[in-house]
Amino acid sequence: MSEENKSQKLSKEELARKIQGAAAQRSNAEMRFADVSSVAGRLPKYPDFSAAPKFTDNNDFGYDDTYYDEVYRTPPPRSSAQPHRQQSGANSGGQGGQRRRPPQQQKQPQHRNGSKNSRSAADRRRAQQELAKKRKKQNARRLAAAGITAAIMLVGAGAGGLFWFTQGKAKYEGRFLENTSINGANVSGMTPEEAAEEVRQTGDSPDVITLTRPDGTDVRIALKDIGGTDNIDKSVENLYNDQDHNGWFKAKTQKSVYNFNIEFTFDEKKFYQEVENKIVNVKSKNTSKNAYIEKTTSGFQIVPEVVGTSIDADKVQALYDYIQGFLDRGKYSIDLSNCNCYELPKVREADLREQLSTLDALYDVQFTFDFGYTTERLDGSECINWITFQTENPLDGWTVDEEKVMQYVEQLGTKYDSYGKERAFHSTTRGDITVEQGEGDYGWWIDRDKTATLLAELVKDGISATVKPYYYKNPSTGYEYTCNCDRTPTSDIGDTYCEIDLEKQHFWYYKNGKKKYECDIVSGLPTAARNTPGGVYKIWYKEKDKVLRGSTTDGESWTTPVTYWNNISTFGIGLHDATWHSYFGGSAYTVNGSHGCINMPFDAAKYVFENIEIGTPVVMYW
Repeated sequence: MSEENKSQKLSKEELARKIQGAAAQRSNAEMRFADVSSVAGRLPKYPDFSAAPKFTDNNDFGYDDTYYDEVYRTPPPRSSAQPHRQQSGANSGGQGGQRRRPPQQQKQPQHRNGSKNSRSAADRRRAQQELAKKRKKQNARRLAAAGITAAIMLVGAGAGGLFWFTQGKAKYEGRFLENTSINGANVSGMTPEEAAEEVRQTGDSPDVITLTRPDGTDVRIALKDIGGTDNIDKSVENLYNDQDHNGWFKAKTQKSVYNFNIEFTFDEKKFYQEVENKIVNVKSKNTSKNAYIEKTTSGFQIVPEVVGTSIDADKVQALYDYIQGFLDRGKYSIDLSNCNCYELPKVREADLREQLSTLDALYDVQFTFDFGYTTERLDGSECINWITFQTENPLDGWTVDEEKVMQYVEQLGTKYDSYGKERAFHSTTRGDITVEQGEGDYGWWIDRDKTATLLAELVKDGISATVKPYYYKNPSTGYEYTCNCDRTPTSDIGDTYCEIDLEKQHFWYYKNGKKKYECDIVSGLPTAARNTPGGVYKIWYKEKDKVLRGSTTDGESWTTPVTYWNNISTFGIGLHDATWHSYFGGSAYTVNGSHGCINMPFDAAKYVFENIEIGTPVVMYW
């Protein structure tokens, strides 16, 4: 290859590389600004250089020369009738062209001389080569012109795109791009400072720490008072710096969503000093209260305990630890109800449920008092109003109102006591009479205190029961105010008894309604100090060979030994033998009466001692 052709080939390769470089630059610009339709629409169209010919040594532009061989073959010989016509246009290649037939109709010229035919073939080859070179030059010039045009257009488009890009980026200088949110707050177009404030307003960014007491009251501690700062400003600024502002045009269709954990720091010493001043050292009006049981119109119910707001001095650290646990988890509204730092009630609702069950069962129980000849029933529902509760210490249970219990027992006594009451009596010589209680100690007399205590315990246990009431017993003598006879609604004497008519000075003993023994007697001297008082008594104590000692209200005293002593009272009156009397009955008592006892013949006193049971009633009347 000649130096001229080599340099020509190098210049063509250089031109092709420039054209391909311009195409690549345009392709990159198109990809970068593909989303900007308003600018891309104004860019000029350019030819597709992707099919540009590849250069080879034999064919610089890759075109197939066969076409030229077929078209520009040796023209057919002119006839003498056809004038010579100069060819123009595409078929003129420096030599005169001839009108020719289509290739399939052309005839090979007839030459008589072979050398002449050889020269004509060589001329055709040279003409074809010159024509091919000429066409290659033309195509090269066209390609060069197209490349230059494309380069000019790319430079223009690049200049316009650069202006558009820089102007768009400048709009967001110092601001967040479109479609940007931080912790759920829309901060599009905001400065970092504006965005930080928006995050504070819309996010969980409190300016106080709120501590809620068990009673619902709040203690608010401002963060500014304890040197509080947060990480919002710094975090937002970091997010701004990390945002790619060169991609501002993408933000119009793509969202940027950021999130970070809001954290606070504060002076813990100042904070806990505030807690101490506002909670620990404050004397609370809401003190803890025990649970208790109260009676309602429909039964009983438990009133739950109340946890006050007074801090237990021994549990202050527990309060601090409880609060710190929430702060460590980023919680700034803290409910202190579940903190084990308060002075707690001693009694809780669960502690009283068993008591409540017992009280509820009280409606169904019955208490029965047995009086021998009859019973008295008390329904548990009648006892409900007797219940009182220990509000100071409910674990002590509930109690029965003693006053109300006593009122009920007094009613029992009024109804069933026979002691101290008059009695209807059928006497031996006078018929039916009324005998006053007098000085006698006979009869049923309910011990109010003991029976009330018994009933209160029954109510407290809440268990149905049948019991006998307690009866009084003289603590100094042991005398019991009870009877051993078959009691009836109208009489507590029965048909076995001793009868003494003081006016007639006579004694009778009846057993099962039949008279078993009788005798005359001598009663007390009819004076204020020695008279024998009437009334209903009973034999309750016996003693043999006893020395009787006593004195009267007027100062008289005596000492008298007896063989059979049958005591019938608590003040020294009894039935005994009196062998010093020469006779009994009649008016002997008026002149030689006793100091109040019933003097009897020796055999009579012995009969009483040996045959009449202790507890047998003794009815004496004037």
